[in-house]
Amino acid sequence: MLSLLLLLAPSALAVGAQSLDDKYSCVGTFIFGRHNDRVAKPAKYLTTYGARQQEASGAFYRQRYFGIDSDGNKTASDFVINGLDPQGYFVYGDTYAQCSGDTVIEYSQMSFLQGLYPPSTAVDSNETLIETQDSELSNGSSVVAPLGGYQYVFMDVQQETSDNYFWIKGDVNCPASDDAIDAWSDSDYFKEMNSSTYDFYQSLADLLPSKKFPKWKLNFGNAMSINDFMFVNNIHDEEWASKWNSSLLFQVATLADAAQWGISYDSTNKLNNFTIGGQSLLGASVEYLNTTKVEGSPYINYFTGSYNTMYQIFALLELNKVSDNFTGMPGYGATLVWDLLKDNSDEYYVQFSFKNGTKENDELVAYPLFGGNSTVLSWDDFVSKTEAVAITSLKEWCGKCSSTSDQCTQFSSTYEEASKAEDKGINLKKLANGDYHLNKLTNAGAGGIGAGVTIGVFLILGAVFLAWKKLRSKNTPILPISREHSIEHKDAGSSDATI
Repeated sequence: MLSLLLLLAPSALAVGAQSLDDKYSCVGTFIFGRHNDRVAKPAKYLTTYGARQQEASGAFYRQRYFGIDSDGNKTASDFVINGLDPQGYFVYGDTYAQCSGDTVIEYSQMSFLQGLYPPSTAVDSNETLIETQDSELSNGSSVVAPLGGYQYVFMDVQQETSDNYFWIKGDVNCPASDDAIDAWSDSDYFKEMNSSTYDFYQSLADLLPSKKFPKWKLNFGNAMSINDFMFVNNIHDEEWASKWNSSLLFQVATLADAAQWGISYDSTNKLNNFTIGGQSLLGASVEYLNTTKVEGSPYINYFTGSYNTMYQIFALLELNKVSDNFTGMPGYGATLVWDLLKDNSDEYYVQFSFKNGTKENDELVAYPLFGGNSTVLSWDDFVSKTEAVAITSLKEWCGKCSSTSDQCTQFSSTYEEASKAEDKGINLKKLANGDYHLNKLTNAGAGGIGAGVTIGVFLILGAVFLAWKKLRSKNTPILPISREHSIEHKDAGSSDATI
């Protein structure tokens, strides 16, 4: 098993993703990117090196979708999206960016967007944009934009109580996912790996800080943490880096790959609950591309997340059948790309590509999905095959996770009973405040509720119902997904660790 970070050679089924058949045009895209370089966990900030790499990644996709290079010159690209501002200026609604509120991820997204939309004075020469900026004052003077024309790109930062949080962090606040990972730790495979690698990990005692990694922590169960410390400090700490050779780093990385892949892929059950994070992100790829397809925009959807979600996506899309290298760690800033294509007959297609990092030699390569041979799927095939392994709604996520998160309250039996009570004339607000009495119920309301319901139950119903309503008022989406024309779905019943 080889780490993606160390080696990712395109397979025979892969093709370069920089050229496009003449019959297709690119009309939109959904990109999921990993955060970039940070300090060792627990990490709270992005390094300057990571920020630079993210900016370079944004510039790469600016050239791809705007046809504008890093010097601001027009350049040829088969994937230029008509509708985006031809001068590369940010127009609200053209690009939708979503991430969780974790600082490393948030700063990674911000840095990427700085590359996608660098400082620009295009507003000064574009009549339409000039009107939106109102830089001409009534006294005849003109105001120059600050920071060299810095572009303020909208970011939809999701908190754990947001309805859309599950798209980007489906494994958080998900007991079913946690239980599945715990169950894997009791598997025969894990126990065998833990036993067979014990001596190797113990031999690292003199090569790692004893306070952070006492001997009892040196085992396969901590493979990811050990690899993370060594990988990060091999980049940033000369003293630690001098203790490790490339062969040792490779062995540590390979074992870490085995540990993470173990909780990302189940050959007997692809929908094992430890892939709920990946299932949720795949649901987002369909949901947001469908909005682009139906509404015409946003043209670019960019989500930023963590490596564990990428591992799970590799498994769910069956990319490990294309290459064993898809069972390893994706590089910092790696991007998974779903391009929405349209042919001359106005039929829609999707092409999937992967770029393993942000360096110039990290090529964007198209790969076939779900064990197929073609890198281009018809829209209907993309939707049906993806939804078969995806979570497509908050209600489905709540049910599959057995989650008690605030945003799941609306799907609970308690909430449903509260809704029925309110419909029957009970003032739940007054009830929750202790200002309402059962003798104020109408006869129909009292009879419909039943004699077995106590005042205590009413108080609980009222409190739950009102708490959820208050929460909803704080989480109104700024740039909502198209629901009117969205695809119909059949609803089913600490994130720092992976940053």
